[in-house]
Amino acid sequence: MKKTLSLLFTAIILGINTGTALANPQAAPDNVSIMHKQPPKAQIRKEFEQRLNLTDKQKEKAKQIHKQGKEQIKPVIMQIEVKRQEIETVKLSRISVKMQEEKIAQLNAEIKELEKQAQEIRKKNSQEFEKLLNKKQKAELDKMKAEGRARFEQNHPPRPPFQGLGTPNFLLRPLLPPPGVK
Repeated sequence: MKKTLSLLFTAIILGINTGTALANPQAAPDNVSIMHKQPPKAQIRKEFEQRLNLTDKQKEKAKQIHKQGKEQIKPVIMQIEVKRQEIETVKLSRISVKMQEEKIAQLNAEIKELEKQAQEIRKKNSQEFEKLLNKKQKAELDKMKAEGRARFEQNHPPRPPFQGLGTPNFLLRPLLPPPGVK
């Protein structure tokens, strides 16, 4: 009971501190990044539509696709969040360390499957959107994707052992023929 109350009290305090930092970004320490300084979503969408030179009909259809995708992915995202909360609960439980590790591994596997489902939904919606575009717009979209990938790689340096996002070189080498075969 005492542990539960202390956890609740800690959560309330952390919630209050987090809330004040989010409400007033200047109150947050300099070494903590609360939010990236990005333009509002409406402005980003407007620039995207202008760069692709979308017609009003394409814009309306894109909105429908986006709304439909949001509705499809919402339950999956909620399930992922529930699984993550379950992991936190398991970490705080008094079961043995081995049982905790097993339960957490199982929950992480379930989260991985849910994330695959979410990625499939995103991919399907992206393909639907691309069907709306003409050849010139598709070429521009591909260019935008390449620019975004370059920006990502510039801001996220590669980590060993795979220096970059491609397939590791050792997987690309041709297989040696079996002994005795020339």
